[in-house]
Amino acid sequence: MTRLRCLAAWQLALAAMLVAAAAAAAAQAQAPARVALLIGNAAYADAPLRNPLNDVREVAASLSALGFAVTAHENLKLPEMRAALRQFVLGTRSAQFRLVYFAGHGLQLRGRSYLLPVGARIGSETDVLERTADATEVVEQLGAIEQGANVVIIDACRVHPLFTAGSRRMWAARPGLSALPAPRGTVVAFSTRPGQVALDGAGALSVYTRHLSQALRDAPALPVEAFFKRVRAGVAAETGQRQVPWESSDLNGELCFRPEANGRCRQEP
Repeated sequence: MTRLRCLAAWQLALAAMLVAAAAAAAAQAQAPARVALLIGNAAYADAPLRNPLNDVREVAASLSALGFAVTAHENLKLPEMRAALRQFVLGTRSAQFRLVYFAGHGLQLRGRSYLLPVGARIGSETDVLERTADATEVVEQLGAIEQGANVVIIDACRVHPLFTAGSRRMWAARPGLSALPAPRGTVVAFSTRPGQVALDGAGALSVYTRHLSQALRDAPALPVEAFFKRVRAGVAAETGQRQVPWESSDLNGELCFRPEANGRCRQEP
């Protein structure tokens, strides 16, 4: 009798696994063609930021108007942030255009870029590895997806107080983000050059996101390389070259945020 019960339990568990796999496959097959995950972190206890929540809401509205299926989060702690990124990578493999946008604090350590969740206490290099989200890993995971293209936008180069104390335990960590070569089918856009610090913004939006949102409204049909060139020129001009955005691209074909009526991106003269 015990064996029969064990067998029945095993069969039920197997059936549940098959149902879950089928549901995941069905959801994957029905994934929208253009999807976006937006995260804005501002409520840092030791270094609150003025703009990220407004930035995320602005970008969410702009992308939704262009037909993207947008998932937006605000003030995520580490488990929530890692779960949102993991779910996005795993659940959008059939999409044609995947976009990840992050606004908040970030730093670099030994050639990799890390995004800070709210509530994280960073006092050592080990804390960076254990208490942040690895942006480099997210880009690598997206680049491993064979179908579709990826755009990763990171407005996360503000100076964090942990660098002002000169802690010897943080000797290898640096402000700003490290250069992140884009894998195949991916564009990586930083709000400023690797190793540099971005401005949080005197108004409701960061200077980078303001120009990004303006371009999404005015020039969504531009190829993304030309699109980000326009954003870069606007930010650099407004800040007197103090902040110059940076991009890395390895696209295989044409990509724009919203194609024109003929299905193609618009070419500037």
